[in-house]
Amino acid sequence: MSNDLEQHHRSATRGWAVISGFLVLSLLASGAIGYRHYQENRAYQMKAENQYQRAFLDLSNHVENMELDMSKLIVSNSPGQSITRLNEVSRQATQASVELGQLPLASLLLSRTNSFVNQVGDYTGDLAQKKVDLNQPLTDSEVRQLSEVHRQTVFLRDELNKMGNQLSEGTITWIDLERDAQRQEKEGSQPQTAWFSRWVDRVVATVAGQGPETQAPAILSNFQFVESELQKYTPIEYDGKFSEAIKIKPKGLGSGEITQEQALQIAQSFLGPESLQGHTVTVVGEGKAAIPSYGIRVVANDAPDREKITMDISKTGGNVLWMLKDRAPGTPAITKEETPAIAKEFLNRRGLRGFEVTTVEEYQNLAVVTLVPKDGNVTLYPDKIKVRVALDDRDVLGYDASAYLTFHHNRALPAPKLTVAEARVRVSRQLNVIASKLALLGKDNYQEVLCWEFRASKNNEEYLVYINANNGKEERIFRVIDMPNGRFIH
Repeated sequence: MSNDLEQHHRSATRGWAVISGFLVLSLLASGAIGYRHYQENRAYQMKAENQYQRAFLDLSNHVENMELDMSKLIVSNSPGQSITRLNEVSRQATQASVELGQLPLASLLLSRTNSFVNQVGDYTGDLAQKKVDLNQPLTDSEVRQLSEVHRQTVFLRDELNKMGNQLSEGTITWIDLERDAQRQEKEGSQPQTAWFSRWVDRVVATVAGQGPETQAPAILSNFQFVESELQKYTPIEYDGKFSEAIKIKPKGLGSGEITQEQALQIAQSFLGPESLQGHTVTVVGEGKAAIPSYGIRVVANDAPDREKITMDISKTGGNVLWMLKDRAPGTPAITKEETPAIAKEFLNRRGLRGFEVTTVEEYQNLAVVTLVPKDGNVTLYPDKIKVRVALDDRDVLGYDASAYLTFHHNRALPAPKLTVAEARVRVSRQLNVIASKLALLGKDNYQEVLCWEFRASKNNEEYLVYINANNGKEERIFRVIDMPNGRFIH
């Protein structure tokens, strides 16, 4: 009996030893995995921190170079020097904007700073082109404007240098700032936004010596101080794409305000009875963007929680701005080359006739067809419409007419002053011209210019060259790149 008990005791002891050993091994393994995750996370944070530090250092260098070249520009007295410095300022400002976008605070705190460097790059680039065309030095008014821009650039340069000194002290990292920025974006409710605005006010007041101390990190205070001070400076006056003075009023909406009930009727007519069978159409809200609109949602009666179709109808004129069907296309049954005819027919049935196809791009079993209208024999590129066609069943899954409704109107275009032959001699002799036509081209400042478009080639590469039909100026050159999923114009 005692032998049996002793044997049982030894067996139990061995069992507990095995279990204990297993637990120890499990703990060791868990610890090793946890330590590995810790090391990986630490390595990621160090890599991200280094990237943010590099972006900030590059930003500071580009702003420093902006200021240096601008100071030389202001005292230049020849077209050649003016053009050189203007182009260099524009290049440095463009790079500064890129680096700003790499910082974790960009979307939350740096909107005015980003707007400023974008405007500087756009304005000086446009001015450089103007000086090339006129072959003239800077005028007195241009020097005054550039002097004001230089003053703002000096302020930004000095503040960035202060921030660089704070970062070099190592009391706060970009990773910490990124967490703060992400938390602010996630907690972006109205009460939080109001609280954050009050916090920003305290920060700015503290930096300016007008308020009590705040617990916010010093570099956040400096960023907000820069934002606040840049708001006080005189804005850059020009008509480029980043100009604050340019307000685009949609020209193709028509007139008259529609009701929600009328918006529902327009949506039903646009979609057709087949798309609406077994579905319910409702107005889900009102948009207050550049084109005020009613938001429409179409859901299946047997699956009301799933959105099938969404679209916006403009309040003015009752136009469909865009439409999107929530469906992922399956295996293609047609090629993208067959989709232009489908897109044209879709527009024709909705009273949009006379459109020509400019590009067809293929993405994830659907084709995006871009179409533009014509005014007589002139192709109207600004007035484009995009149609998304499913390659599995030929169904139109998307429609975007926002550009068309913004720019389309009766233009009463004048006849070109240059004949196609006169414009042709302005095209480089390096190119072999294949085809030509008249086209209306939209510029970055939303101005429009009538051009002769020349499709040309060189060494099996295709180009589009646009010659101003009134003065012979070479307005634009694009390269056409053929890829498996479509033709791209750059």
